[in-house]
Formats: sequence, structure tokens, C-alpha cells
Amino acid sequence: MPDLYGAIDLGGTKLRAIVADLDGNIGGELIRPSEAGEGPEPVIDRMIETLEAAAGKAGVSLSSVRAVGVASPGALDLEDGLVQEAPQLPGWNGVPLVEIMSKRLGVPVLLENDANAAALGENRFGAGRGTRFLVYLTISTGVGGGIIIDRKVYHGASGAAGELGHMVVWFNGPRCLCGERGCLEAIASGTGLSWRAKELVDGGHAPGLVGILREKGELGADEIADAARAGDVDARRLFDEAGLYLGVALAHYVNIFNREMIVLGGGVLTGAGDLFFDHAERIMRQLARKEPLKYLRLERASLGDRSGPLGMIAAMRDMGVE
Repeated sequence: MPDLYGAIDLGGTKLRAIVADLDGNIGGELIRPSEAGEGPEPVIDRMIETLEAAAGKAGVSLSSVRAVGVASPGALDLEDGLVQEAPQLPGWNGVPLVEIMSKRLGVPVLLENDANAAALGENRFGAGRGTRFLVYLTISTGVGGGIIIDRKVYHGASGAAGELGHMVVWFNGPRCLCGERGCLEAIASGTGLSWRAKELVDGGHAPGLVGILREKGELGADEIADAARAGDVDARRLFDEAGLYLGVALAHYVNIFNREMIVLGGGVLTGAGDLFFDHAERIMRQLARKEPLKYLRLERASLGDRSGPLGMIAAMRDMGVE
């Protein structure tokens, strides 16, 4: 049996743990609620319990796992292994996650940003397999990104590179959680779509969405997508805007990075990509410069929610963690 490694995708709503070999073959996998509101200690306990259960599914004990990688949201100090802060994880302020988990597990632990990990996973095992230069964009509750240069994650001078969702694409546009206006995240993410829909409802401009809100009690991306497919003009306009400004952002990424491939993933794309993916690609190809566009492929992610943990497997392989 080859050596096995553990990887955990830590999220605000769920945990995904896998046990796999360094070629990305998954032997065991388990998903559990993260219950992040309970704070760091209970969540870390749950992370270890979930990984132990995944190891059991692989037919091994947790003690036989050679190393563990954790893909985490938020601002991270990768050098010291800290989760500095993460809006999805209440109370996680300067948590020394690597130190805590390595002591408890007795093996090396590697920490990486979740979007960076997903980018690496798609580069090594997914849609971008075989490419050297790749940009990954996840369109989900928010919009995150990762940049791969010569098959390695680009972290930047302070480790904060890859904030692709906070490119301003609509001057003085909708307010973003970061405090700016017109970020891609404020327009194309699940949160952005929901907020935009609520603004229309509150302004009395979207009678169809008002009806959905009364019926279902919420206006999430899925509800807005259903309304758009049913012919609701206001819901359709929100996805037209999302496609337009995603296309603007993609054109900038093409011009700036000159990548072989841009990979798009995330829950909003999975659930509603039929409403805006093609529009975004058309806008991108209209606006991007011809030379970098010649070498580009725009693809959908192929690993789904496994991209992050598989990216941590790839990261451990690169670092020779044993």
C-alpha cells in the first residue's frame, strides 16, 4: 500500500476530509458540518475526528497518515502557520493551527489558503492538468482566486496575492463586504446576487422576486436562478450583469497574467453557470488583447468540492513532506 496523507478543507459550514496517496487517489472521504460558531477548539476537535473517520474509510488508522494539509479560508500567516482572521470562522484570530494540529497528530501539518489550494488541485489533478500557468476563480458565497506560476502557487510579497474577487469592475457599483464599491464579488457571488436582488425588491422594482421572497422566505442564488429560468426579467438582468462584469474581470486576468488556462469553479457557477458563463466568455473575448487570448482556454473546474483537499495533497508532494 502506498503512503497515505490527510487533507482537510475547512469551511464555515462544512468540513471535508480525505485520505489519499500523493497521486491523488482518494482512499477515504467524509463530510461533516463544521459548526464554526462554536469557536476554534471544538472545530479543531471536529477536524481531527472527521479526518480519523476518513482514515477509517480508507482502512487505516489515523496514526498511519504521514502528514496532513489544511485548506483554510481567511487571512493566513503561512510562515508561522496561523489563521489570522476569517469572517467564516468566528473567533479565529491568530489561531496557531499548524502547531496545535501537529502536536495532536504527531505528524507535519501544512496550511494553505483554500482558494490557492483549489487552484493547485485543479492544476495537478483536474481541468488544468498538464498546464504550467493557470488562474483559478471560485464563484461561490464570495469570489476567491488562486494564481499558478510554473505549477506553483504564487503568494506575493506578503502572502496575500490572489484576491481576484476584489478587482473593481464597476466604478461606484454595489457595495462589497470589503468596503469598496464595484468589486466582482459584490456582483457575481452568491452574496452579491442576493444583496442586489434585495435592493431591487426594497426599491419596488422586481415584482417577480417579491413573490419568490414571500413564497420561500429568502432570495439566494438558487432562488434567483430559478426565477431567471422561469422568465423573470429582473432575475435575468442580475445574471446578465454577473456575466458582463465577470467577463470584464476575465479579460483583465487574460491581459495581466497571459495564462494557458483560466478555470472557473464554485457553487454559484455549478448551480447557475448556464445563465452567465457563455455571456462572460463572450465579453472576455471581446475585451482581451489578441496576443494573450491566443494561448488561453477557459474551462470549468472538474474536481468540484475536492479541489481544495486534493490541492493540499499536491502541496505536500511538492514540499516532500514525510
